[in-house]
Amino acid sequence: MNPLYLIAEIHPDQSKLEQAKAAYKALIADTLKEPGCLLYDLVTEEGSAMWIMLEKWQSVEAWNSHMETEHVKHINSISHEFTARETKLRFLRSV
Repeated sequence: MNPLYLIAEIHPDQSKLEQAKAAYKALIADTLKEPGCLLYDLVTEEGSAMWIMLEKWQSVEAWNSHMETEHVKHINSISHEFTARETKLRFLRSV
């Protein structure tokens, strides 16, 4: 199968960085245990207020299953508390 790559642009509220870091740290730990997860890491560029979640999934089906997990549902229900705007998702495929 053709792997799915995903870039999520996250804009944390700068006054709530510790809350955001803790929430995403828990999400990452749970996600890395999922079947089909090949990469899941939160990074940022020096001096940027935006965070990037880099993801690589074995397949679209693996990502779809990920989106149905309790840890994803949880972060989606609370992320408005520590983000400044909606997360933008970019889906990519190998050429």
